[in-house]
Amino acid sequence: MSTPLLQQFPSLSTYPDAFLKDLLSDPALVEAFLFTLPEVQALAAEVEQLGKENEELARQNLALEDGLVALRDATEQAYAHAEGMKRQWADIDKAQTNLYSKFRPSFLHLRLKHSLTAQDEASEKIAAAFIESGASGNGSGAVSRVDSPAPGASDERPASVLDRSTSRPLDDFVTEFKAARKTYHKRAIWAERWSRGEVAWRDD
Repeated sequence: MSTPLLQQFPSLSTYPDAFLKDLLSDPALVEAFLFTLPEVQALAAEVEQLGKENEELARQNLALEDGLVALRDATEQAYAHAEGMKRQWADIDKAQTNLYSKFRPSFLHLRLKHSLTAQDEASEKIAAAFIESGASGNGSGAVSRVDSPAPGASDERPASVLDRSTSRPLDDFVTEFKAARKTYHKRAIWAERWSRGEVAWRDD
C-alpha cells in the first residue's frame, strides 16, 4: 500500500505496520526514529551544508566590510567633488560667455564703427587746435607773416631762427594730423570691407 508518507520516506516500507503504529504513540520516539532514516539524514546533511556555506559567505562579507565602507566614503567624496566642479564650471562658462561676447564679430564691427567716428573727431580736434594756436599767436584770425614786420619796426633776428620758429609747429601738426588721418582711413577701409562681407572670422 502506497501512502504519501511512504512516498516521502520509502525506507519506512521495510517496517511492519504494527511497529509504525506503536511508534506514533510516542512523539519523542518518533523524532528519534526519523533521524535514523536515510532520507532525513540526507536532508539534515544538506541543511548543515547550507548552514556552513552561509557562514562562509558571512565571513567573506565581513572581510569585505572595511573595503566597502572605504569605497563608499571615497565615492561620496568623489561625488561631492564632482558636484563642486559642476557648479564651478557653470560659473566659468557664464564668465567665458560674457567674455566671448566682447569678441563676437557683430560686437567688434560695432566697436570699429565707433572707433572710426572717434578717430575722425580726434583728427578734427587736432586741426582745430592748430588753427586756434595760430590765431592766438597774432591776436587775429589769420596766421602772422614773420617776413612782414610792422612799418617803422625792424626785426634783427636771423632768418634761420625765424624759419625754425614757424616751421616746427607746422611740421609737428602735419606729422600728427597725417598719422591721425592715416589711422582713420585704415579703419574706414576695414569698415567698408566688413560691410561688404569681405571680412570672415574663424572660430579656431
